Amino acid sequence: MAGNPIYGTARWKALRKQVIEAQPICHWCQVKPSTQADHLIEVDRCDDPFDITMIVGSCASCNASRGARYVNRKTALRIQTRNESSESFPNAQRFTPSPPSASIHEGSGSEPGGTDSHRDGPGSDSRHVQPRIETPQRGEHSFGPSVAAWAERHLGRSLFEWQKIALDGQLRHDGYGELEFRESLVTCGRQNGKTVGCQALLGWWVTEFAALRGRPQQVLSTAHKLDRATALFREIAPILEAQFGAKITWAYGRMRADLPDGSCWSVAAATESNAHGSSNDLIVVDELWAVSPSVLFDAYRPSQIARKNPLLSMWSTAGDESSVAMLRLISQATASIDMKRPSRLYYASWSPPPGVNLDDRTWWAWANPALGETISMSALEAAHDSPDRNAFLRAHLNLFIAANQSWLPSGIWEQCRSSDPIPPGGILAVDSSLDDSRYVGIRATADGPNVRVELAFVVDSETALWAEVARQMEEPLLKLAVTPSLEIHLPPAYAKRTQIVGYAELVKYTSLVRSMIVEGKVTHDGSVTLAEHLGRAVAVKTSGTSVLSSQKSPGPIEAARCAVWAISLASRPVSKNRPAMAAY
Repeated sequence: MAGNPIYGTARWKALRKQVIEAQPICHWCQVKPSTQADHLIEVDRCDDPFDITMIVGSCASCNASRGARYVNRKTALRIQTRNESSESFPNAQRFTPSPPSASIHEGSGSEPGGTDSHRDGPGSDSRHVQPRIETPQRGEHSFGPSVAAWAERHLGRSLFEWQKIALDGQLRHDGYGELEFRESLVTCGRQNGKTVGCQALLGWWVTEFAALRGRPQQVLSTAHKLDRATALFREIAPILEAQFGAKITWAYGRMRADLPDGSCWSVAAATESNAHGSSNDLIVVDELWAVSPSVLFDAYRPSQIARKNPLLSMWSTAGDESSVAMLRLISQATASIDMKRPSRLYYASWSPPPGVNLDDRTWWAWANPALGETISMSALEAAHDSPDRNAFLRAHLNLFIAANQSWLPSGIWEQCRSSDPIPPGGILAVDSSLDDSRYVGIRATADGPNVRVELAFVVDSETALWAEVARQMEEPLLKLAVTPSLEIHLPPAYAKRTQIVGYAELVKYTSLVRSMIVEGKVTHDGSVTLAEHLGRAVAVKTSGTSVLSSQKSPGPIEAARCAVWAISLASRPVSKNRPAMAAY
C-alpha cells in the first residue's frame, strides 16, 4: 500500500533497486519496463515485507491497477461485513445499500488517473464495480493486466475497473502461463462495455499472447447474429493490419485476420451450420443468452478439446426461459461456489441480489458497473418508464424475468438469512432438474417454532445423488423425501424413512410455505443456488391455490421445489403417544 511506512526506509529503497535490476521487464504485463517493486501478496498481508522472493518488478500502471483492485475488494468486504452485522439490530434489514448521498467508498483507492472506483454524492451516479457473484480464484497470477495494457496501447482506451476484474478473473494462471479456467461467463446490464472487454481480449490473444506462447493461435469470435459478431472485428482488424502486419479478409460472412506468425482470427454467427469443423484456442461468445445448447455444447466445446489450455470466454446480459445453455452454465457455476468445489468455469455476475425491491434505484448500480461512464442514471430512468417492465429488468438490471408473478415479495428471502447452525435431523428433499443435468438436495429441520433450511448438495449425476443421500442419511434422525422418478432407485435401507413427494404436494404446500417465509418462520444459510431458484420462481393459480411452475419460471427452480417439500414436512408437529393407562 502506498502509505506503508516501509517504503520510506533505506532498506526498501535498496531492495527496490535490486528487484528492478533483476527483473527489468514488468512481471505482470511482460511488456513495459519495471519502474517499481511490487509484492506478490499485498504488503499488509506479508509475514516479512522485505522477503525478496515475494517481490517482483512492475510497471507503474500494473502496480496501480493491482493496488486499486485490492483496495476495492477490501472495501466491498467491509461493506458486506457491515451489512451482515445489521442482523444484530432488530429493525435493520440486510443488503440495504447506502443511499446515493452516503459515502460507501470510504477508504477506497483510485484507478490510475484519479478516477474513483465508487463515486457517490448529491447529483452523482453511484458506481458498484464489484460483481455480486464471482468464482473464487486460487492463484495470484493473471494475464488480465496485460490485456488492459494492450487496450491502452493499441485501442487508446483505459478499461473500466469492472472490465479489469472480469478479465483478471478469467485469465488467472499458475505463474507459468497455465490458465486456471477453461471457460468463463461474465454477465451485466447492457451498454456497460462488454464489447470493449471482448475486443481487448481478442486483440491481445491473437498478438501478444500468441508470441508469449510461441505457437500460432486459432481464435473465433461469435454471436447469435452475424452483424453482432462482426462488430467485434471491425474496430480491431485495421489495428491488426496496420500495427501487426495482418492480412484482413473483409468478405461478409468470411471475415478473418491472418497474422504473420500463422495465428488466425475468424468471425462467424453462432449457428449450427457455422459451428462445426474448426479447432480453436480462444472462442469469444457475445450475448450468450441467444446461443443454443447444441451450438455451445455440441460444437464449440468439442472444438477446443485438442487445444492446449484453451479458453471459451462468454459474455452476456440475462435472457429468458429459452436461454437454456446460459442457465445451465449459471447453475453449474453457482453450485460449485455453494459446495466450495474447484471449477474450470469462471463466473462473474453484476446484478441485484434476488428478491430486493427493484424500484429502489440504489440497486440499479449493481447491474451497471459502468454507471457514470457509458450510461447515466437519467438514461436508466427513461428506460424504466418504458411500458415493457420485463424488458427493462432483463436488459438493464441483468435479471431473468418471464412474468411479474414472483412467488415471494421483494427482499423477503434475504431478510430470513441467519448464521445460526442448522440442527440435525429433519427432512432431506431431493429432486432433479427437468433435463436431468443436476440433482439437488435441500434439508430443513424444525428449530423451535421455526424451520431452518439449507442447501445440502448439488451434483450432476444420479450416482452422485445417491452417494450424497447415503452420506446425509448417516444422521439417524433425518428423513428423506423423493420424487416418483427417483423412488424406483431408492435403496431399500431407507424405505421406512422415506416419503414420496410430487406435484400434488407442491400444490398443497406452496401457499403454506410462502406464508411461513413472509411471517418470518423460515431461516436459511444464504446459499446462492437456493436464493437464485427462489428468486426466479413463479407461482400460478390452480384450483383455488397456487403452485410453483417450472414452465412459467425463467430458469431452473428444482431447489425451490425441494424447499417447499422440505420446509412443509419439517414444520409438521411431531405426535407424541400418550402413556397407556394401567388396568388393575
